[in-house]
Amino acid sequence: MSIGVTEQAPSSTHDDTVPLPFLRPLVDWVAGIRATVHSKLLAGFLLIALLLLSMGVLSIFVLNRLNDQVETLNALNRQAAQARDMIHQVTLQSHYRAMALLTLDEVPEPYTPRIADTRQDFEHNLAQMRTYGAQSEMSLLDQVDEVNSTTYEALSRQVTDLFLAGDVDQALKLHIAQEHTTSHVLEDDLNRLIADSQQLVAEETASFGSNRRFLTIAVASFAGVSLLTALGLGAILSWSLIRPVRRVDDALEQIADGEFDTRVEVPNRDEFGNLTKNLNRTTGQLSTLYNDLNTLNANLQETVDAKVAELERASRLKRYLSPVVAESIVSGTQDVSLGSSRKLLTTFFSDIRGFTSSAEHMEPEELVTGLNEYFSEMTDIVFKHGGTLDKYVGDAIMVFFGDPIPQEDHAERAVRMGFEMLDRLRSLEEHWLRRYAEVFEIGIGITTGWVTVGDIGSPTRTDYTVLGNQVNLASRLADQARAGQILVTDATMAAVDHFVDGKLVDEVSLKGVSRPIKIYEIEPRAT
Repeated sequence: MSIGVTEQAPSSTHDDTVPLPFLRPLVDWVAGIRATVHSKLLAGFLLIALLLLSMGVLSIFVLNRLNDQVETLNALNRQAAQARDMIHQVTLQSHYRAMALLTLDEVPEPYTPRIADTRQDFEHNLAQMRTYGAQSEMSLLDQVDEVNSTTYEALSRQVTDLFLAGDVDQALKLHIAQEHTTSHVLEDDLNRLIADSQQLVAEETASFGSNRRFLTIAVASFAGVSLLTALGLGAILSWSLIRPVRRVDDALEQIADGEFDTRVEVPNRDEFGNLTKNLNRTTGQLSTLYNDLNTLNANLQETVDAKVAELERASRLKRYLSPVVAESIVSGTQDVSLGSSRKLLTTFFSDIRGFTSSAEHMEPEELVTGLNEYFSEMTDIVFKHGGTLDKYVGDAIMVFFGDPIPQEDHAERAVRMGFEMLDRLRSLEEHWLRRYAEVFEIGIGITTGWVTVGDIGSPTRTDYTVLGNQVNLASRLADQARAGQILVTDATMAAVDHFVDGKLVDEVSLKGVSRPIKIYEIEPRAT
């Protein structure tokens, strides 16, 4: 931030504005002299004698000027105050008019008479203002008078006549369309009059303050011209030194608060000028270092956020997909979307036969270990065939094919995975019998059809899963399948009939499906 010669820093704790504005050019001139502080002080005291002779003759002139300005300021303030009253009276007329039209004057004191009273007050104030108003504002007062007398008053009479004649709707339309709009014209003119008055007040006040200071010096010269002149020149010299000190102090405070863009500008060409140049160089270096640090920090935060998001996405994908596929998606080799959509997929369910009876004979630790071993073996096969592992439901496994990685042969993958699972279970029978005195046998159900797939759940927990009739049917088929049996729908059968043998075992009806669905038991085709 820059601290100029005539401007305070917003967060400054010191007021370095020269108390006597007319002295500011002298203060800046003295500050800009290329000399030491000691030389400036010495020269200032030598000039006091020359300044003393020029003050006395100004007193009477400035006093008369101040009297005139006081009268002008009073008139302008009164003019602004009456203009505000007139704005209020215009607003009251619109308010009373609206209340009269809306309430039909069904109140203890009807609003229509109040409109006339308020109008009289407005015209009285306007007439008064003409008697003392500033000559520069007379044209604006004429404009207000013309709008009021030729337009606003006429519209008011028309609305009143319509209202008294009982045509309230027409009166309300005329009020909204013209009378209310004209009131805003009056208010705008009066606001302009207030603004002009305030501007004149500000100008007269500034001039008044300057003349008052001159008058103070002139009158005081009769009692001690030498002393007052010395004080005036002392103020110039002191403020040429105080201002840079305070600005440097404020700048240091801002730098201590972390505002390293702070800059100090002073007109001094002495020791204080050199001090501020060195301070600005220091803050420039600090600002550069701070910005570099912020850039490094922002880049580090972005990198951390990106890595965290990548890890979270990889963690989610690895719940459903093989690690190799998940890593390829995270790295960008494969592009997928996890949004919900309607797709033609193949759904797979496997369910352990006789799991309840096995659980009764096995110790809890053995049961958990066995299930974990079973799920581990089956999950490896799922990922091998490119399946998306949806979930484990008790002792059941739910898998779907064709999403998020599109697969044209999703039905074939699901069937081949089922065959491999059965083969793997047969190879593990001896191991499980020896270890647990039990074996795991499964029934499998596979369907191919349209399902809803995507992230489904609450903001705190979602699962990437499939929903629909085909999912429910696959679960039912897995429940009905005997140990080692794979049941598929006709849609699946049609996709894999080139390498399997199928036998029709049932027909089922689904809600929303017009024809029965044929169920087949399939086996690998003998070669």
